[in-house]
Amino acid sequence: MYNISGYLGKNNEEIVDEKNRIAINSCGHYKMLGDETFKTWRPFGRLDYQLLYLADGTADFYIDGEKRILHAESLVFFYPGEKQHYVYSKGSCSDVYWVHFSGTGAAALLQQNDFYPEHIFEISAGKECTLLFDRIIRELQLKQPGFSTLLSLYMETLLLLFSRALVKDGSYQGKSLIVEQAALYYHSEYQNPVSVQEYADKQGISCCWFIRIFKQQTGLTPVQYLTRIRINKTIELLSTGSFNVQEAAAFVGYDDPLYFSRVFKKAVGVSPRQYIKQKNLKPAE
Repeated sequence: MYNISGYLGKNNEEIVDEKNRIAINSCGHYKMLGDETFKTWRPFGRLDYQLLYLADGTADFYIDGEKRILHAESLVFFYPGEKQHYVYSKGSCSDVYWVHFSGTGAAALLQQNDFYPEHIFEISAGKECTLLFDRIIRELQLKQPGFSTLLSLYMETLLLLFSRALVKDGSYQGKSLIVEQAALYYHSEYQNPVSVQEYADKQGISCCWFIRIFKQQTGLTPVQYLTRIRINKTIELLSTGSFNVQEAAAFVGYDDPLYFSRVFKKAVGVSPRQYIKQKNLKPAE
């Protein structure tokens, strides 16, 4: 397991700050590798607050006795005194950031950002939030002059960014616009190499979140949607009689005719040549 953490006091010490508005006790980043399993069981919870952000992979969380299988882009809050039970299972590839915090204004800050009293949120936070986690860990490790003030600012910023992302995620209109723009992009760029990751990065959104909302609204992943565009265009080209299979494949962005034939057969049910024969099309010379 990849593990990097920073602590205000001793490792995993529960510190409740009753003087400052917001204070971070500890912060870390876990990434499960291979067949590892990691389980947390705190029947009486902790004295402070805990925030966990599942950036990638899956994890099992038990909230109010109910098992929830969470996926990438999930945010979880545990409040003081609440039972904590969660598992990063074998092969889950869980990539998790976590932070423990307290302070006289912690509860009010959570209410202000519309988190309290809920526990689980699906959220598209982007890289900005994970970079903040990394900065918090580094400040806790180095403890340079003024680090406690900086940590307080980082924590408030982190909650604000998550809250902003939550508002955006809650807007169906915003999601629809993102999917519509992506669909237009695929229709115009289907002849060229297209990377879902690169497109998401250029839009400043999480790739996992983008794939999820795209499938929610179209029934297809971005790759499946792009493939459908290419196959439909191929059928159109073959029907004209002006393109042979290899030319049609190259036109829609496939350099390898054998790979294209496999993709076509998976989508249509027959190979391109069989399709031409079935439809009584005149093959191009």
